[in-house]
Amino acid sequence: MSNPIATAPSDATEKPTSDFQSYLAILRAAVQSKMEYRGSFVAYIFTLIGFYGAQVSVIALMLNRFKQMGGWQPGEVAFLYSMLLLCNGVVSAVFSGMTEFSELVREGTFDRVMLRPLSELGQILAMKFEPGGIAHLILGLAALFVADNMIDLEWDIVKVSFLVGSILGGVFILAGIRIIIAAVSFFAIKNQGLQHLLVFSAREFLMYPVHIYSFPVRVLLTFMFPIAFVNFYPAHFFLDRTGQTLFHPYLSYMSLPIGILVLGASLVFWRFGVNRYSSTGS
Repeated sequence: MSNPIATAPSDATEKPTSDFQSYLAILRAAVQSKMEYRGSFVAYIFTLIGFYGAQVSVIALMLNRFKQMGGWQPGEVAFLYSMLLLCNGVVSAVFSGMTEFSELVREGTFDRVMLRPLSELGQILAMKFEPGGIAHLILGLAALFVADNMIDLEWDIVKVSFLVGSILGGVFILAGIRIIIAAVSFFAIKNQGLQHLLVFSAREFLMYPVHIYSFPVRVLLTFMFPIAFVNFYPAHFFLDRTGQTLFHPYLSYMSLPIGILVLGASLVFWRFGVNRYSSTGS
């Protein structure tokens, strides 16, 4: 008779590989499903380019009229916009499932997700992976290239590392917000109003330097709904701007720590919602 204790280490080492393969299979199926209708996918890409093109046109018109925006030159605003696009590119690709989560709860699909011996959140992210989000990244890199040519940024290993950390922090912040709003569906089911207000509409604030807004709005976007750390605060480090437009100069280094805090809080709230979830069919 085999010794169960002797086989335990083998099972423990095989399980992560099995889980990884399961997530990979779900992800592959999601991508294949998206790419099955190539015409729709291409139309989505062109729509995305048109949307961002319209945003850039509005910013360009304002800068052409006023020459600067709150003391920020066109190249600096372009850099601000490029950071937003890069963060949003990762979030749109990986965390798009969070914006559709209320439908999974309402239709009962989440019940099936919970039956599998995998992370519920990991399954949803793999199921709803959006390949079109890569277009955001390409546009973000293009905007960064344009901004670099306009203001001639001097890159070194420190700035490149800080850019990666800042983008990661911004991704954590935007992803955390999506997870929190998705978790509201465990209690309210429909959360479309919050989605439009806090995910899509709030992003418009980040297209411009945050200090041009009123003091209460700046407090809101810094300490209560900290999306200003996605691009506005870290941009000060790269642009060598003084702390005159900041509450404190150290805030320009806080993107990654704030991102970790927001993402951690969102995961706690998500787990709280999962533990109290009752099927819509019950």
